[in-house]
Amino acid sequence: MKISKELIEKYHRHECSAEESEAVEGWLFSGESDEALQLPISEDKAQHKAVLWNEIEKVFPQESPAPISTKKDFYKNPFWSGAIAATFVIAILGITGYYLTTVKPTNDMPLVVNNSSSMHVKHVDARAYQISVGTNTSTRINNTTGVIDLSGSLLISPKEDMELIFEGSSEKMIFKAGQTYIILKGENGVDKIIVVNEKNIMDLPPVLQKQIINEFQI
Repeated sequence: MKISKELIEKYHRHECSAEESEAVEGWLFSGESDEALQLPISEDKAQHKAVLWNEIEKVFPQESPAPISTKKDFYKNPFWSGAIAATFVIAILGITGYYLTTVKPTNDMPLVVNNSSSMHVKHVDARAYQISVGTNTSTRINNTTGVIDLSGSLLISPKEDMELIFEGSSEKMIFKAGQTYIILKGENGVDKIIVVNEKNIMDLPPVLQKQIINEFQI
């Protein structure tokens, strides 16, 4: 069947029979010469083909949508990789800032507690020990030298073995981890320092026993 201008126009209008449509499409897909094509001299064969191709592409199925990215592809994506890295950096900076502004390095700083209350005991949880500062008591513990200055009563529970030296004395005393000790010293600094393990509290005079039991609720 000869391919004429009229046949191509008829094809554009969707008026071709099955045989005519097959002939036009065969000519369009054929890589052979255009001997079967009958067009006026002024008509451009390539232009007609381009128009026909545009018509056909409109009814071709569209390309399948891109597959959903897998977790592996997600991490390969440079945008998300950069975002994740930025998030880690921000988190690290935030944590660092928190410790610089909130958590103070107190390990080597002296611990000073003044309890002027005549009714309530003060409790302090330090890195190496826990203490309960008795009523009307002041204490200063140098965590570097181990020197303790005390006026009043103190209960101490070391978290690790430690040595303490009382102000005005050169004798070191060892306090064992997991044990609890009661330390008593008069306000004038002349009275003898009393150090007793909580387990041996019943060895003290009854007056001291009652005072310590009532004050520290032991």
